[in-house]
Amino acid sequence: IMEFEDVLEKLGGYGKFQKILVWGYLAPASILMPGYFMSQIFMLSTPKHTCLLPDYVRDGYNLTSSEEHTLRTALVSEDNCRVFPLDALNSSLVRRILDDSDSLRNESSWLSPGGLEWQPCEEFAYDNTFYDGTASTQWDLVCERSHLPSLVFTMTSIGSAVGTILFGTLSDKIGRRRAFFITVLIAIVFGFSSILVTNFAAFVVLRFINATIMPQIFQLPYIILLELVGPKQRTAMLAIAWMSWTAGLCLLPLAAYLCRDWIILGLFCSGAAIINLFYAKLLPESPRWLLSRNRFADATDVLTRIAKTNGVCPPKSLANDLERVQRKLAEEAKVAESSTTDLVRVARVRRNFLIVALSWVANASAYYGMSINVTNMSGNEFVNFFFLGLVEFPACVISWWAMEKLGRRWMSVAFQFMVSASCVAFCLVPKEAAVTGVVLVMVAKFFCTASAMVMYQQASEVMPTPVRSFALGASSSISSTLTICMPYIIYLGMYGAWIPFSVIAVLTSLGGLCSAWLPETKGYPLYQNMEDAEKYAAKQKFFSINRLPKERHLQQEKELNAVVDEKEVTLISNNCSV
Repeated sequence: IMEFEDVLEKLGGYGKFQKILVWGYLAPASILMPGYFMSQIFMLSTPKHTCLLPDYVRDGYNLTSSEEHTLRTALVSEDNCRVFPLDALNSSLVRRILDDSDSLRNESSWLSPGGLEWQPCEEFAYDNTFYDGTASTQWDLVCERSHLPSLVFTMTSIGSAVGTILFGTLSDKIGRRRAFFITVLIAIVFGFSSILVTNFAAFVVLRFINATIMPQIFQLPYIILLELVGPKQRTAMLAIAWMSWTAGLCLLPLAAYLCRDWIILGLFCSGAAIINLFYAKLLPESPRWLLSRNRFADATDVLTRIAKTNGVCPPKSLANDLERVQRKLAEEAKVAESSTTDLVRVARVRRNFLIVALSWVANASAYYGMSINVTNMSGNEFVNFFFLGLVEFPACVISWWAMEKLGRRWMSVAFQFMVSASCVAFCLVPKEAAVTGVVLVMVAKFFCTASAMVMYQQASEVMPTPVRSFALGASSSISSTLTICMPYIIYLGMYGAWIPFSVIAVLTSLGGLCSAWLPETKGYPLYQNMEDAEKYAAKQKFFSINRLPKERHLQQEKELNAVVDEKEVTLISNNCSV
């Protein structure tokens, strides 16, 4: 049986061509991704605010800076959302406030003289220590409008859900390469447009459209490289992509701090997407996808290019080898005519997909929730975001090592339960122990990253080639759909910091429990068709750690080849006898 990995080995394996793509395309492209995903956390940040008093109040009573501060403190409610009826203000009341503001603040008589009540603030003044302006300050998304940033995050989650279905199917239909450049163009056009509009409703709509490319613009570079390397390098591809993403995460708060204005930050992050257009000549179409679509000649051209770049002369048997691989793919009747049908037709593939989707929901909820919650944490949000990103580096390394030594399945289970345990510990920490709470959030983010990395690797390996991109997209879409309420759950954290973390704890516990039923894929070839998914997992025991599945697979292949050789010898002998 000829596997596509065997063809790659004959063409130089992990050679110069693959290394150029990894370090010249996958890593740089992944570094830019947090700018598309996470920049709106800073763009929608809400600085401290208070009611802005009219000029006649500030200037009409000849107040010093200290007196103005005292007057503002007395006239504005403690939640900084309501103000004393200014038309009832007079010189004697101002003097009374300045003389004894503390005692007056506890009296209700002067707050509502003659039955007057607090009035909503018409204008706000914002602390500009870290920001010159954000979307929240431009459209006054505070007080009764304080839920609107959560609405933006929710709409982007819905956009991701729509986009992953659309572009996941599109990449399986028209190819990974073309789909990637379509997502890049959308990121550029709608990224710029959403920043330059002056209407909040238009901003929300354009961010929704821009969010449709969010998962796929990160997944497609990884999928392309995944389908160009053998089993030994698959984990490395994920680790490199994730660590590059982490590097981008650590750079993002620095960019936000230096830009200070949300428009400048948005233009910078959207403009960075232009760099991806320069990969047009470098990036090939996935030959594995080409073969799955019966485009034999195109696959041969790409593989010949790979061989030449790797300094290997394409073997004369290349055409025959590809025909054998293509013949194996052709055995799948009506391959990928309907990705949805293929996913539900084969029992094991269907089960794997549902488990992957649930695990994806748990990890996405935890990762996304902890990321957007950074503005609610104690301390400096730039520093907190930096360290929440920094912990992903050791998480990637440990996850990489654990996957290679102990496999995917049980590591996924362990890491998700550790996220749950960290969140439960956070819920038990008293509010006064702010530093301990921040540390526990970082521990949870560490295990969440490790879990997400394993889950992402598993999801790519348990899905056959004809539906791999669609399955990843559908899983991401399901997670986006089911996590659209996460921004509002984080918003509820203002009433109790334990609320969002208790939800995350429950979800990751469920995800870890279900992940135990996924097959181990360490060292196995990528599933080329639906039957592969059944074949390679059929004999795996539930309570086992498949530390050497590749060696067993190679032994099985040798035995099978020996049987084939024996049949060929018998056939030749019979022909000679004739």
